[in-house]
Amino acid sequence: MASFHADAAEVYSANLTLDPAYAPGSCALVSQNGYAGTDRQLFIPSVAGYYSVKDYSEAFSPYWFITVESFDPNQTLVAQSLASSANVFELPGQVYLEAGTRVYIWSGYWGGYGNSVANCEAAGSTKTVTGRIVGEDSGVPAPPTDLVATAISGGASIAFTAGSDNGSAITNYQVGFYDEEEEDWVYVALSPADATSPVVVSGFTNGVETSVRLKAVNANGAGTDSPTVAFTPAEVAEPATPVPVLPGYYIWLFVALTGWFGTRRLSK
Repeated sequence: MASFHADAAEVYSANLTLDPAYAPGSCALVSQNGYAGTDRQLFIPSVAGYYSVKDYSEAFSPYWFITVESFDPNQTLVAQSLASSANVFELPGQVYLEAGTRVYIWSGYWGGYGNSVANCEAAGSTKTVTGRIVGEDSGVPAPPTDLVATAISGGASIAFTAGSDNGSAITNYQVGFYDEEEEDWVYVALSPADATSPVVVSGFTNGVETSVRLKAVNANGAGTDSPTVAFTPAEVAEPATPVPVLPGYYIWLFVALTGWFGTRRLSK
């Protein structure tokens, strides 16, 4: 699980133990339909804060999720999740909860994609997972929105609306591009750091359409990714040097003075 909130102070912490059980033919479907292969615990924070599960005993499946209490069993678990440890689900790694908010903390297996059960165990097998439900006084920033890219040579200038800093000032942005070999989004921090719209992204090929995303960064880490914005880098023609044009007042003055001096010479 990614590390969050290096700079935030804990305002709440409680131990967590869950025992998700495998189910034949369905442990792969936690994010598809139903809730086989999961265990959950009702959680009601007594202090407002930015909540996540820390010190989670599993680096991979089963993952942790946070959902509202009134979840819909006819919808996917992932579709209803407020936060999760699994980056592949493109969910935030934390959620802000007011004191008294009723949510479920889940542990759920992910055994494959669609109807695949490649990594599922025998029916009834269980696994005890542990961690801490932690609330903190600040969190990672919200993603930027309303991205607009203006192409330049080798990249683009991207204007955007910054998201909330969630209690800790935004210090930089990361640029994400899709790596075909990795089959995933790869993020690189802007260098030098730039925390003001617009930001300039570079290192791309002119004439080739490119799509990127942005992540805001603060002292607690990087937030979730923004919507994708596309652009095609291109050489930008230098504007032509304008020919100076005298305003009409100065032309009138020049003509008047010329005529006056001409009259003076003729009268001598």
